[in-house]
Amino acid sequence: MFELLLSAYSTISIQDAAQYLGMSEEESTNYALQRGWIIDPASQMLIVTKQCIVKEQKLDPSKLQRLTAYVFHLEH
Repeated sequence: MFELLLSAYSTISIQDAAQYLGMSEEESTNYALQRGWIIDPASQMLIVTKQCIVKEQKLDPSKLQRLTAYVFHLEH
């Protein structure tokens, strides 16, 4: 459920987060803070911080060669 909240919200109230996660407000706040979210005490909102997922791209020489041939064909 936390992953769904992460993808769906940029901010969410502590009350709503607690309800969706099935936790108390204190538990859900601590859970979110441990995962890098930020709390705005004035509005009682949690600010969702999305983690950057780094994907390693493997270079396939045959694909690079085909791309080079295609670009060369377009230029000439």
